[in-house]
Amino acid sequence: MLIASRAQMKKIDEVLLEDHTIEELVDKAAACVLEEISDEDHICIVCGKGNNGADGYALALKLSKMNKKVGVIACKHDHLSQACNYYHQQCLEQGLLVEEEEMYRSKLIIDAIFGFGCHSNPSGTEGDMIQKMNASSIPIISVDVPSGMESDSGTCFENCIQATKTITFFACKLGFFHPDAKRHTGEVIIKRLQVEDFSDKIQLCESLDTITFKKKSYDGHKYTYGRSFLICGSNKYQGAALLSTKASVYTGCGLTCLCSEPSVLSAASLAVPEAIHATFDQLSLMEGYQAALIGCGLDGGEELLKYVLQHTMMPLVIDAGALNVLASHLDWLDGRRPIILTPHLGEFQRLCPNMEDPTMSAIEFAQKYRVIVVLKGPRTLITDGHHSYRCMSGNGAMASGGSGDVLSGIIVSLLAQGYDPLQSACKGVYLHGAIGDLCAQKMHTVLPSKIIEEIPLMMKKFENV
Repeated sequence: MLIASRAQMKKIDEVLLEDHTIEELVDKAAACVLEEISDEDHICIVCGKGNNGADGYALALKLSKMNKKVGVIACKHDHLSQACNYYHQQCLEQGLLVEEEEMYRSKLIIDAIFGFGCHSNPSGTEGDMIQKMNASSIPIISVDVPSGMESDSGTCFENCIQATKTITFFACKLGFFHPDAKRHTGEVIIKRLQVEDFSDKIQLCESLDTITFKKKSYDGHKYTYGRSFLICGSNKYQGAALLSTKASVYTGCGLTCLCSEPSVLSAASLAVPEAIHATFDQLSLMEGYQAALIGCGLDGGEELLKYVLQHTMMPLVIDAGALNVLASHLDWLDGRRPIILTPHLGEFQRLCPNMEDPTMSAIEFAQKYRVIVVLKGPRTLITDGHHSYRCMSGNGAMASGGSGDVLSGIIVSLLAQGYDPLQSACKGVYLHGAIGDLCAQKMHTVLPSKIIEEIPLMMKKFENV
């Protein structure tokens, strides 16, 4: 399944308008909707003033040609978009516009008021119509996005259509995965307009909804499963280092070394006895390892990050404190080795201060700097700039300090075990979220330490059979 943000959908429109008129695209969208309702009769279509309304007007013309009983209610008669005005005039000439009372005699209502352009609570005529449509008890099909829903966040405003079915174009909208969205979208059907392939110009995200792990081999030993080196922690932030280190161990890394302050190492000897230790002045020891993580719980760390990037070539995960350092030194990203960045939105804004749409900005950033970006949040985005995924696991109960440190420890462990960088990021994110989903069935808050305890059990469930 493909998933798109509002900005990506706008970009698709821009690309398609290079070879098609807006009226042609609206006609193709209406044809897609018609395929799903061609058996229906006595239909009322409620249209707004933009291109979503144009889809509704064009649909009415097609239904009329099939001798279906159809009427159109126009929420607005002025300030219509170009395509909306074009099809509105044709419906007007053919006598398809009806009064509101006709809606209550119909058997199906089509919502074509806003589409993905809604970003505040509908008011005025549109808001009133949404309330009346919902109160009618007549089945409603929304075109592209239920009117009154913000298509990225999934926020459902006070006046939001409660559709029986939503027919959306090209990709599932990001907001449809909000827990409250389902009662407004109903069944979601994705339709692709009959247009040329545009994937070379605009990259949509694929859903990440399953993973597998290799079974442990009969004759494996600690050197079979890789060696990870974690440069994490400070006197101020000891817990982050302990969480990431323990996560690396529990994810199955053969040897995990924590490089940190003496006070952190003292705590780690009790909290994670399986790990070995090095101090920051022993950083050169990392040459004997296969993957590294830097940043969890670091306070500063500019010289540490500079050393790692300039003196090593192993795959690297950069998180937390090291991301803040990197924001001032993006020229250090030379593309010579696999690097996975794991920012939350605030950290990514420091890396990419001119960000407009997080999805498109993350993909472009990954392309430009030849890195993998794991943009953490609802439906975490994983992208290397060429392939992009939205993770279908994870939930709000995991929003707790330290959760990201656990994720980074999981990812570096998978890197050290020989999974390729994009696989490591995808498998790590999905595993982390799947454990969170399991725990959230019983817990209001999913603690990071609880996630760690469940890692080996969940990995067993995802073993290759």
